[in-house]
Amino acid sequence: MRKTILALLTLMLMLALSGCGRQSAEAPPESTAQGGTSMEHIWSLTDTNDFVIALTEHLGAKTHYGEDLSMLREAERVFYITQTLEMEVNNGGFSQFFYNTGGDLSGELVSAFRTIGADRTAAICQQAIDAFGCAIPADREERIALLDQLEDDGLDERLEECDNAFFAYEDNLNELNYRYVLANREQFN
Repeated sequence: MRKTILALLTLMLMLALSGCGRQSAEAPPESTAQGGTSMEHIWSLTDTNDFVIALTEHLGAKTHYGEDLSMLREAERVFYITQTLEMEVNNGGFSQFFYNTGGDLSGELVSAFRTIGADRTAAICQQAIDAFGCAIPADREERIALLDQLEDDGLDERLEECDNAFFAYEDNLNELNYRYVLANREQFN
């Protein structure tokens, strides 16, 4: 149930970010069997933002909205991680990221952002991880219990500082992700 709610919230956020309802000169996206946008259509997009959103939607459908990340190639996984973190933080902060299933990817955050060249964002992610003062469990239930336990120790305030630093967008994440995908095109299908 929680995964379904998370998937719906993620989809709603993607639609809001894509400007759902606006007129576009682009042709309507071609659908795939999984219900996402086809890679052929994605490669034809010339607007960086539209490209990143369409690829995010495609990989979401490919992974059954995060339930099967084994479907991703290495470069797809890097893109998926950076997009998941960005959507979660923009929707509810680092606290929400760690609370939801995206937090299962905590151990890969810093390297994913460094891989795309977003060094400032990688440092913010490291700061958020360090805010816990201990290892972050990969298991969601254990992580939620730790979040609850550390709440009284000022974790929320430390994560809010990370949120504010993230919102400054010192790295152009859309452009960096776009360049990364183009440089690793053969790994995206």
